[in-house]
Amino acid sequence: MSTLTINMTDNDYNNKVATGLGTIGTILWCVQLLPQIYSNYRRKSTEGLPQLMLLLWVFAGVLFGMYFLVQRPNVPLMIQPEIFTFLSFVTWAQCLYYGSRFSFIKTLAVVSLVGAFSAGLQIAAIIPLQNSALCDSNKTSICWPLLLIGSIAAILIVVGLVPPYFELWRRQGQVVGINFLFLAIDSTGAILSFASLLFPQVDEDGTPKKVDYLGMVLYLLVPLMEAGIVASHFVWWLRIGRHLEKTDSDVEKS
Repeated sequence: MSTLTINMTDNDYNNKVATGLGTIGTILWCVQLLPQIYSNYRRKSTEGLPQLMLLLWVFAGVLFGMYFLVQRPNVPLMIQPEIFTFLSFVTWAQCLYYGSRFSFIKTLAVVSLVGAFSAGLQIAAIIPLQNSALCDSNKTSICWPLLLIGSIAAILIVVGLVPPYFELWRRQGQVVGINFLFLAIDSTGAILSFASLLFPQVDEDGTPKKVDYLGMVLYLLVPLMEAGIVASHFVWWLRIGRHLEKTDSDVEKS
């Protein structure tokens, strides 16, 4: 009886910690792109911010949503991809409006069409996956369709973070147009979401949930790639940026 009580207490603790970390991660991901969106609006420009990155993130978020809605790790992690997708849509719309010089009506039409397609795709895929015996969380068999969807989402996230590296290469490592506060919030949210998956959880009936290794990989890829962007700018500043600042300061004094 005492062993059962201890196990129930441990499971309760793990569920609460996982939900707490996931909730904080979700809150951060609720605002992650807001600094970038505000920066784009203030500058009236998205120069240096590849729109391909945002478009790929839109579709990664859609697939991410399918994966977690079927997997059901905890409520915050199921909501998170939907918010991520919405903010990616808004930022991509800014890229079209400021970068590609689309009119407001044309931007709204393009984003609405892609958004409707994405929503329809997610709804059409989730129902069959939830009803599939392969995706029954109580089965030991691997849900191959879900695994494929999660893998494609991971690839899209990584590929989406590749275009900024081409921008860095063009600018000798300097970051232009990408907000550092956005990177910090995004990475922190991903790390906390990753941490939430480290705690073993159980369903309401006491059945242990499977360890979501793919989810862990997804949440690790984001901070690693974004750390590379920050490191590139720091190296650029050491090599070039600080000398430019000194030259500008000398010009102002003269």
